[in-house]
This record gives sequence, C-alpha cells and structure tokens, in this order.
Amino acid sequence: MNTYWSQYVQKTEELYLSRSLKFHRGNIDKWADMMQLRDGMKFLEVGCAGGLLCHRLKERFPNAEITGLDLDTGHIDFARRKSEELHLSCDFVAGDATMLPFADNVFDVCCSHTVMNFCNPEKFVREQYRVLKPGGKMVVMDVYNRGAAPEEWVPTGSSEEKRLFDKVWAAASENPKSHIKRYEDRTEKFPAYLAAQGFRNISVDALATVAYAPDFDNVDEETARAQINDDRISELCSAEKAYRMAPDALSESEYRSLLDMINDRYDRQLERYERGEKNWAFRVKTTVLFGGTK
Repeated sequence: MNTYWSQYVQKTEELYLSRSLKFHRGNIDKWADMMQLRDGMKFLEVGCAGGLLCHRLKERFPNAEITGLDLDTGHIDFARRKSEELHLSCDFVAGDATMLPFADNVFDVCCSHTVMNFCNPEKFVREQYRVLKPGGKMVVMDVYNRGAAPEEWVPTGSSEEKRLFDKVWAAASENPKSHIKRYEDRTEKFPAYLAAQGFRNISVDALATVAYAPDFDNVDEETARAQINDDRISELCSAEKAYRMAPDALSESEYRSLLDMINDRYDRQLERYERGEKNWAFRVKTTVLFGGTK
C-alpha cells in the first residue's frame, strides 16, 4: 500500500472538495471540449486522486469508458467508494504513472492535473504516448498563478492560531516526509517533453476559474459555503498532517486548541456570510492545458 500523498501531502477529502469547485457541473463541458472528449471514448486520468474529475465526466458522458489511476491507494479506495455512492461505473486502478498497467494503444484521451512535475517527465509522457491510440490526445493541466500566494488559507497576523500553526509546521518541516520531490518546477517546459516523445500538434490553452467569491450575487449559497469550507478543510488537514509528522511539537491540548481556533474562525466567517456582511474577497485560478496528438 502507498498512502504517502493522502497522509502527508493532501488528504483525499480535501482534494475532492477543491476539485469539485474547480470541475463543477456548470463548466464541465468547457473542460471536456479542451480535452476533445466525446461520449463513447476511452478516457484515462493519470493522478486522479479521489476521482472527482472522472465522476464529473462520467455523469456528462455516460457511454464513455472512464478510468482513473493514482499511486496512492487511499485515493483509489475513496474513489471506488464514491463511485458506488454516486452509482457511476468508473474504473479506478492503483498504479505508477511512469509504468502504466495498461496495454498499448488503448485510450482516446489521457489527461493529468498538477501531476507531471512530481514524476520523471520523460517516463510520464512516454507511457501516455504508449497507451494512447494512434490519433489519441494527451492533455497536461497545471495551475499557472505566477506571483500569487499558493495557499491563501494559511493563517496570517499575530494570532495564537498562527503561532501554533507555525510551531507545528516548523517541527514538521524537519521530517523527510514533508519534503515532496519535484522533477520539474517550470510548467513552461512541459511542451518540450511532449514534442521529444513524438507528440505532434502541440497546443496550449487556458481556463480561469473562480476559486473563491462567496459574497458575489452570481455565486449560489451552496457554492459560497463550500468555498469557505474548502479553506477550512485545507487548514485543518494541514494542521493534522503536520501534527502527524511532528507529534511532539504541540501538546495534545495545544493541538486541540489549534483545531478549535481554526473551526471558530471559519464558523464566524460563515456567520458573517449568513448576515449578509460582505468584504468582496475573491480568488481566481488559471489552469494552463498543454496538448499533443499521437
């Protein structure tokens, strides 16, 4: 079993919620168009996490054969349970993105989302070239926010919450499990890897999505609450992961106090939302998509 990512990097529930806000039912056709996916095709998501994108695509294209692969078995177990809950016939496989457990020339479309920079890029691209049918398409998605803070939910200021959060993460950073190996830091280099492995018709596209805007009138109440709670879950999961890596950094009472302060802060934010108090905060995230044809 390999559960490193879901235990020490991003919990499955955390990823599923954030991706549900990004790949929502109102924009899934845009993503599908960018991937050139149609009903009846065979689709593979490499690095599917809890399977949210696969589930959205299966809802939209019931006759497509949707497969998700992830190295983390915790993610895969979650994705399978969620498929049963949603009554969706997706196939989820535990496996290595650089040694795909599929035959040659199987899929019409292969896609990934923020995965390639954590894998050997040559092997990552070569394997998807191998399993794609002639004329099949590979799509690599990555978040492209130059100059923006990557984690807006991290506490700021001089609060006790921030002091405890920083304290536990300072200790956790000494644990080797907190260091994620990155093979490639520059998204701009991705197209060269596709070209080098034989892909043609290399393309680039981008889609901006609103990650956070609960005070705006075109954001429905369910989405607004989910956006606020997405930040809550990100911070709670981050504290939990750090405490797991550095259990002696905080006393148990300090850790429980930190969780309580996080929840209290987001509860107050939800209460302000319910009262109609607005500060008009918003965040937009841009995803760049590189494509190539076999």
